[in-house]
Amino acid sequence: MEGVEVPEAVHRSGGGEPLLLLHGVLLTWQSWGSALDALATDHAVLAPTFPGHWGGPEAARPATVRALVDYCERLLDESGWDTAHIAGNSLGGWVALELAARGRARSCTAIAPAGLWRAPAAADSLLRKFRAFGPLIGLGPDRQPTMPTLLRSLLLPLLANRPAAVPNPLAKAMTAAITECAIVDDLAEDPALPTGFTGLPELEIPTTILLPAHDRVLPPHVYAPLTSTQTLEVRTLPALGHVPMLEAPDLITAEVRATIARVAATARPA
Repeated sequence: MEGVEVPEAVHRSGGGEPLLLLHGVLLTWQSWGSALDALATDHAVLAPTFPGHWGGPEAARPATVRALVDYCERLLDESGWDTAHIAGNSLGGWVALELAARGRARSCTAIAPAGLWRAPAAADSLLRKFRAFGPLIGLGPDRQPTMPTLLRSLLLPLLANRPAAVPNPLAKAMTAAITECAIVDDLAEDPALPTGFTGLPELEIPTTILLPAHDRVLPPHVYAPLTSTQTLEVRTLPALGHVPMLEAPDLITAEVRATIARVAATARPA
């Protein structure tokens, strides 16, 4: 795919309190777009690409959600970060919640997270979407020079409610990433998929769940009922799709910062 380079496996930038950014299934850390750059102005940002994804390390097989959580925890250890603020999208949202349950998060922002199913059967729709990408694997950069425009027109509407709002270089990178993910079948067969994440009520850190209203990958009806509490805030993002950073980076930057700000607010004496 002309003009698209394989991204580095782990991106680091900025300075300040540590912030781990996790991407969604099939994508890379580049899906954070300009939100990453904005957040790096006041945070030390660590943004990895998951094993088995384009530009990421090779995955041990079978690849599972737990293995991805383990990988991220090792990165935190290697960075010398006992804890960090964590924000994740889709699969990255599930991984972020799992890391929070392990005590590694100062705050957690989960954007269109996988794993918070209304019922085990709700995971079936995601599984079917995983498998639908199978025929596209291998159609990535330099393999099918006539395909990029067609692929973008097919794939971008799954990620963004307003595909035209996604900058062209980012749109090309996301299309390339989707066609190069090597662990689609593994994740679809993960025995943890139907159960998902069940530890939300036990999280004691400031946590925000953001649900895009026009999510075509994980529409709102797949989620269990979610109610805001003293530590948990649940909000709908109007007019946005599954990867809202692509089309509304300023909004997502503000949401992550607002969750982080709640840490200091809750630490103040009453």
